[in-house]
Amino acid sequence: MKTSRLNFALFAVALLIIAGCGNRNKPNNNETIPTVATARIPGTPASTESPVIAVALPIDRLSPTTPRGDSVINMLNDNGYEVWDYYDDSILVVNGKKCGVIDLSGNFVVPLKYDEIHAPIEGCMAVMLDRKWGFIDLCDSVVVEMKYDKVQYFSEGFAAVKLNGKWGYVNKNGTEIVQPTYDDCGFFRCGRGAVKQNGKWGFVDGSGRIAVPIEFDNVKEFRDNYTWVMRGSKWGCIDTVGNITVPIKYDEVGLSFEGKPTIVKSDGKWGYVSADGSVIIDPKYDKVESFKENRALVGMNGKKGFIDKSGTEVVPIIYDNSLLAFSDSLAAVCLNGKWGFVDLKGKLVIPLQYDSVGDFNNGTAKACIKGKWGFIDKNNKSLISLIYDDIDYYYSNCIAAESNNGKWGFIDGKGNVMIPFKYDKVWPFRQGIAAARLNGKCGAIDKQGNEVIPFIYDSVEGITPEGQYIVCLDGEYFYIDEQPQE
Repeated sequence: MKTSRLNFALFAVALLIIAGCGNRNKPNNNETIPTVATARIPGTPASTESPVIAVALPIDRLSPTTPRGDSVINMLNDNGYEVWDYYDDSILVVNGKKCGVIDLSGNFVVPLKYDEIHAPIEGCMAVMLDRKWGFIDLCDSVVVEMKYDKVQYFSEGFAAVKLNGKWGYVNKNGTEIVQPTYDDCGFFRCGRGAVKQNGKWGFVDGSGRIAVPIEFDNVKEFRDNYTWVMRGSKWGCIDTVGNITVPIKYDEVGLSFEGKPTIVKSDGKWGYVSADGSVIIDPKYDKVESFKENRALVGMNGKKGFIDKSGTEVVPIIYDNSLLAFSDSLAAVCLNGKWGFVDLKGKLVIPLQYDSVGDFNNGTAKACIKGKWGFIDKNNKSLISLIYDDIDYYYSNCIAAESNNGKWGFIDGKGNVMIPFKYDKVWPFRQGIAAARLNGKCGAIDKQGNEVIPFIYDSVEGITPEGQYIVCLDGEYFYIDEQPQE
């Protein structure tokens, strides 16, 4: 088991708009728990203490010559490097105040010379040198000169750049297709980039010409060659050349088109329109949700039901409550405090008999009667008896459950106990490990109940996308990269 010390109390994602970064401390290789890697959140202003983000390194592929990549890890530690980010076959690293890129064999492909560096988007890495931003390619060749105050990442071959308080666009040849003259810019979508001037918005094309006049009070990004625009306090829709396809008359609008009806609000009521301006369902509902499985939840006069894309009420608007959407072709509905399920035709296929339920997923749903939880199938057959004080969903063929003594354990899909009910709390299995709390301390177990991370930590703070747990001990944070065998 390896652990890595983190100098932070914040776990977050990188900012989209790139700014400066604070000072970096070298790892202490004399720690009781050995340091492997830490990484700061890009975009932290220099005037604040830089938080750090744990990077879940792919330890088993860090070096082609050693099974766990120890040669690269040891090289990073021995030379005082910190890992900032990783991508494909390279690792962004920091040494003191300078940043560069090392490949998985430990060779520098970008020297340690930049003040800040970001993983590539569309083959270009944003870099800062002497407080100015530009872009390099994966071989450290300059793509965009480092002269800008801020940059956004590339999208559709163009990046917004800021110089002397104004925004413009550059391409991957470093050419300013739009000189920095605008008050703000957005990302390119569907061949159009949003620009703002004197409080109004419009769009430019890939040649820098104005494609949609700068006359709107607000705009959204293009999707499926359409976007929403605001004039005054009303919203409507335009195409990529500025033709109005949905009249600018709605108070609120949803985001997505992409062949789906979009939510609109007018005079306090909700309905649906299409991108070509067709009113699919007149605004008449008090509440609406997006379509899923060709059904949408709607509300009227305090009651809820479901409609199809023609506006037909396939589930009568008679229910007191409902979960937000159909799942597994069934939707949970509630009347007079009892829950059941209806099918896509509105037929009540599971009676209104439960005090609470969850969505169906892979043919099973959580259900509760008199405070006791279990699982049922689509035929309302009990798969796991309703005997537990609380129960989680399936994760890796295991179900976390709480027994009547207030302790947690794991059961399988038939209700057989896999791991005894002795823990104060458990978390779902990830890559064969489940975090747990025992006698007030946190650790982790495998699917046989073996302790793989000792129960010595004060808390479990989060989990990386790769399934590595972030833990806290005496106010300091670590991540655990143990990978047990299944």
